[in-house]
Amino acid sequence: MTSDMKSPVPLPGARGVAVLLSLAMAACGGKEVKPGPGASDCAPLRLERGVDLDGFRVDRFTWRDTDCRPRSAALVRNDARDPAGWNGGYLRRYTYEAAGAQRTCDGGRAEVPGWGMVVCHIHEGSTWGNWTEGVRGTWRTVFEGRHHAVHEFRWPLPLEGHIVNVTVHYLFATGRSHPLYAITHDASGAPADALNADVRSPYGDLLFDGNAYSEIAGLGWGDRHRFVTLSSPVTMSSGWDYREPNVVPYTRMWTASPDAEMGVVQTQTWAQKPAGGYWAYSTWGQRDEDGPMPQDWNWTYQLNQYELPTTTRSHRMAWGSNYGAVGKRQYPRYGDDANLSGYPYQSYSVFMVLDPHTEDPVMKQAAEVEAWQGIRLTATEGTVITRGPGGVGRTDAVAYDVPGYNPVYATWEAQAASNRATLRFEAGTRTLTHPVVVLRGYTASDAPTRVTLDGKSLKADVDYFASVDEAGDALWLTLDRELTGTATLRVE
Repeated sequence: MTSDMKSPVPLPGARGVAVLLSLAMAACGGKEVKPGPGASDCAPLRLERGVDLDGFRVDRFTWRDTDCRPRSAALVRNDARDPAGWNGGYLRRYTYEAAGAQRTCDGGRAEVPGWGMVVCHIHEGSTWGNWTEGVRGTWRTVFEGRHHAVHEFRWPLPLEGHIVNVTVHYLFATGRSHPLYAITHDASGAPADALNADVRSPYGDLLFDGNAYSEIAGLGWGDRHRFVTLSSPVTMSSGWDYREPNVVPYTRMWTASPDAEMGVVQTQTWAQKPAGGYWAYSTWGQRDEDGPMPQDWNWTYQLNQYELPTTTRSHRMAWGSNYGAVGKRQYPRYGDDANLSGYPYQSYSVFMVLDPHTEDPVMKQAAEVEAWQGIRLTATEGTVITRGPGGVGRTDAVAYDVPGYNPVYATWEAQAASNRATLRFEAGTRTLTHPVVVLRGYTASDAPTRVTLDGKSLKADVDYFASVDEAGDALWLTLDRELTGTATLRVE
């Protein structure tokens, strides 16, 4: 055991902390602190199929976040033309609680009516590239469990006379605030090097400030360094700072009134999965108090830069890469110091983050992903999984950078032994927050009869949230705990 390992300290979830505080205050004769929502409030995930949302045909998922507060995401079906002139396949409406009230965030622009669109630009060609506006595809709910669900979109995306088959999965899980968006571009139907495209998904325009259409007070991104603006509202004349080193790729923007933030956080580090594009890396380590901002075509990720000349209220947000991420056997990673492969597949996964800006949600999520890289998972019953598909819609196996950690879904995975498992998490001084555990080869039709943490029994729907995927022979389990030091989870 290394010197930074502590004795087992599985920390209680938010509701448990509130109860302990309440008891402590009562014992001291102080004012009672009311506990957070109890078991009756932490309801199972709910899927409403085929809902008419102002003419958009959506499948609406409602789940409970890390504080057991309700959130919902309405995904537009991608098999027919919708009222915005698209063929669906994106997040049209997102709701969550802020300051004790529901905040509703809708697609912000008629030409970009939501978030999660698939977009690829071509470096040189007869077209600028393509997005899924005019492309019809298929959708299905891959898995709907008591507390976990995976929803899929597929499209045959035409690019320069070739078809790139695109698969997107949305993962919703009780106890996890932010939906996970996983995407694969399969260019295997085209010859190698026939395409030279980038990736910008999830692309979109969502009024993350509760439909207030407020001015953007600040924005930033992370590659190997962190870029952040220094004045509000953001204009092309804003000052910026690009000095702080960074580990996990992300994008973010926020408003001051109301207090809101939206962003994207990758499930892997930059070293494991480089992200971003173009040449702004030449300003790494620099700060410019008075601006101007980098030229619009040279931002590491696409945000609202192309709208800034005319408005400071654009809520546009996208991901980014260098050209060649789709189609080239070799293309330069951001920084131009190594080559990557974009053929036959380009896959990655990100969290779609929305919360009040004062809670610093993007940086908090990035810090959690960074902490996960130092977790050691072992098994005394069952087997830790060390390889898995390289992305959604793929069958090829790749090695996990962290044994047991599947970056496709940001899950901790093991092979069950006779529907049982004993897993040991060694976190040291790091914190593993609400881990989502997946036991593969789980063939029982019911959830486990007993789950313990360091020998103490846990209560279903309170201390952990379980879903049985009978078709996929898997058990999904969100642990409502923050783990530090060493902790042993037993499922039987």
